[in-house]
Amino acid sequence: MESSDSRAAKVLGTLGSRRMLLGIAVAAVVIVVAVGGTMTFQRAEAERMAAEELAREQEERREMLAASHDVTIGVDASGWDTEEGGTPMPVLISGTTAAGEDYEERQFVDSDGEGIELVPGSYALSVEASPFGEYGRMYDYPSADFAIAVDEDLAEGEGIDMSDDLVIELSYPDNLTPDGVERAREIALDAGYDVADDLADRAHGRYFDEDEEDEDEFDASSANTTSTSKSGTNVRTYEGDFFDIELPVAWDIRVASGGGDLHARHTVSLEGEDILIIDVMWGDEDISGVITDAAGVQKLGVTSDGGAVIAWRGNGPRTSNSMELIEEALETIDIK
Repeated sequence: MESSDSRAAKVLGTLGSRRMLLGIAVAAVVIVVAVGGTMTFQRAEAERMAAEELAREQEERREMLAASHDVTIGVDASGWDTEEGGTPMPVLISGTTAAGEDYEERQFVDSDGEGIELVPGSYALSVEASPFGEYGRMYDYPSADFAIAVDEDLAEGEGIDMSDDLVIELSYPDNLTPDGVERAREIALDAGYDVADDLADRAHGRYFDEDEEDEDEFDASSANTTSTSKSGTNVRTYEGDFFDIELPVAWDIRVASGGGDLHARHTVSLEGEDILIIDVMWGDEDISGVITDAAGVQKLGVTSDGGAVIAWRGNGPRTSNSMELIEEALETIDIK
C-alpha cells in the first residue's frame, strides 16, 4: 500500500510539470506576440517610408512642372536691332501646361530671339504685331502658328535653343496698314516701351506719305516725309523700287539704269559733289569692307530678287566731311 509521503510527492511532481508547461506556453505566447509586433512595426515603417518617398516624388514633380525655362527662337529681319533702339516683337503664346492648365500670355522677343519663358507644356506661338525698328521701320510677319514643346524632364534653369528649328522671318511691309502701325504702338506702349510712340509717328510718315516722289529725279529737300536723325540732322525718306533710305534734306539722289551686272545706280550728291553711290546688282556679290575704309565699299544686303546692294563712297572733301552722316544714312536703309 502506497504511503502518504509517496502520494504527496507525486502530487507535487505533477504540479511542477504543469507549472513548467504553463511557463513554456506563456513564453511561447510572449514570443509570438513580440514577433507579430515587430513585423507589424516593420510593415508600418515600410509603409510610412513609401508614403514619404511618394510625397517627395510628387513635390519634385510639382516643382519641375512649375519651373520656367528660357526659350530662344530664330529671327530674320533686316534693320531690326533692339539694342539700337528697336522695340521687341510681341508674340501670343497659348497652349496647355504639363500640369494640365490652360495657358495664354503675350511675351516679347528681342532681335536675338530671346525673351520667352515657359513652364513645361505644349504651346503655339503667333506674332501679334510688327516690332518697330530704328527710324520707324516696320515689317510684315508670318500669320501661321509655330509649335513649341517644353519637356518636363528639363533640369532646373536649363534653357531651350530652337533658333535652328523655329525661325520667324520679318519682311519689307507690303501689307502694312495705318491700323497695323497703331496696333503695334498700343501693344508696345502697354508693355512699357515708350519709344514706340515716336517710332509709330515716324512709321506713319515713312509708309503712308500721300505724295510719291519721282524716282528718276529725287530732290531730298522737297520730300514730304520729314524727321530728325539720331545726330539731330533733319532727314527725308527716299522711297525707291529697291530700297528706302533716310537722307539729310540737303542731299539729292539721282537714279539711273545700269548695264552688264549693274541693275540700277543711285548717286547721292551734296552741293554738286557725288558723295555716295548705291548700286543694285542683277545678282549677289561677295563684297567685304565698310564705307569708312580707304577703298570705301560696303555690301548693304540683298534684294528679294537676289541682287546685291553695294555702297561706294565719293572722293571729294564733302565726302570726308560728311562721313559720319553717310554711315548714319546707310544704317537706315530698308532693302526690298
